[in-house]
Amino acid sequence: MTEPVLHHASIRVSDVPRARAFYEQVLGFTPIARPDMGFPGAWYGLGAGQLHLIQGEPADPPAHAINPGDPHFAVTVDLDAMRAKLKSAGIAMLDLGADQLWVLDPDGNTVELRRDPRT
Repeated sequence: MTEPVLHHASIRVSDVPRARAFYEQVLGFTPIARPDMGFPGAWYGLGAGQLHLIQGEPADPPAHAINPGDPHFAVTVDLDAMRAKLKSAGIAMLDLGADQLWVLDPDGNTVELRRDPRT
């Protein structure tokens, strides 16, 4: 039996262009091809997996505070460079000074940014 592997995670965003600006310009994600599915969205390649943005109203109201206990997805990044980039962009983050930090996207989705444990 093959071990399960996460293929993709999907989140709802209320404004795809605004979300794309955040994920591409702030977090540095690279878009990948997406078929015409009859509704707006965007896909990103993240290692062997993918993140799918889907246009729609978020299921829950946007968070007002960053809470790592909220539903979220985690991405391995160059954490030191990302800390500096987020700070210079004035983006709020929950940074406990360890090997991860959390931010909210423009729709209040929690994103965990982690240091690669192999480095």
